Amino acid sequence: MAEENQEGGIVKKCKKCKCEEGGGSAWEVAYGDFMTSMMAFFLVMWLIAATNVKQRKVLSTYFTQPGATSLTEGSSMLPSKGVFDIGSRSLTVSQRIPEMPLPSIQPQKTLKGRGLIPKVLRKSGGGIGQSKQTMNLYNIMKKIQQVIASRKELLQYRNQIKMEITEEGLRIVIFDKNKRPMFYPGSDKLEPWAKEVLDIVAQQLADISNKITIEGHTDAHPYVVGGLSNWDLSTMRANAARREIEAVGVSADRFDSIVGYGDTRPVPGTNPEDPINRRIVILVKKL
Repeated sequence: MAEENQEGGIVKKCKKCKCEEGGGSAWEVAYGDFMTSMMAFFLVMWLIAATNVKQRKVLSTYFTQPGATSLTEGSSMLPSKGVFDIGSRSLTVSQRIPEMPLPSIQPQKTLKGRGLIPKVLRKSGGGIGQSKQTMNLYNIMKKIQQVIASRKELLQYRNQIKMEITEEGLRIVIFDKNKRPMFYPGSDKLEPWAKEVLDIVAQQLADISNKITIEGHTDAHPYVVGGLSNWDLSTMRANAARREIEAVGVSADRFDSIVGYGDTRPVPGTNPEDPINRRIVILVKKL
């Protein structure tokens, strides 16, 4: 806008732009970035507070490998209350395994070329000789299981007989259950079903030369009949099992040790007074 001054000259006036006065809107961008960062921070804090370790691993997979997981709203995998309360709606994390071709695996053959090598044999190590021993013991274990399964009178006792192949050899555990003991109460006399099981075991062990150890165990109930203790009772029962196995055909020189542990070695994770701790352990050692 032009005006005349008193001297007759022309004066030109210009309005200043607001951008020259305020410095622009750069602060708004910085403030927006700050608020976004704070929102992300509090979201992370909420997820940490509202999830357990397993759920956090799934969430981590979702952000690092989006194709492997999916997030949906639905049931209560995550609790509804954490740093923030999201009410009745909760976040569900579901895993989806991406499809991929599986490698072809050729079945492993036994030393005789028949069937597959059992899992325990593949872990045994020690070369061909060691593998052959493990296979022999594995076959004995399967035969014992088959014979026991074929006896109708033993069906109710099958859950009281556990067998496994360990680094030492074939381990057979026979134990009590409520109202189904191996021995008559307070004695070393075998119940008929336990005698039959030991006979089956002995028949399968008679033709091999592996050494055998037998352990006797009791529960924590004190045994005071006739001045005897749990040590005495466990040893008597281990020796009773040896006598039965020997009577069926296992030679006396095959037994390496007969041990009674009393109530000093309960089954891990059980109540010391649980019937499962009244047990006989037979170990057929590797050669």
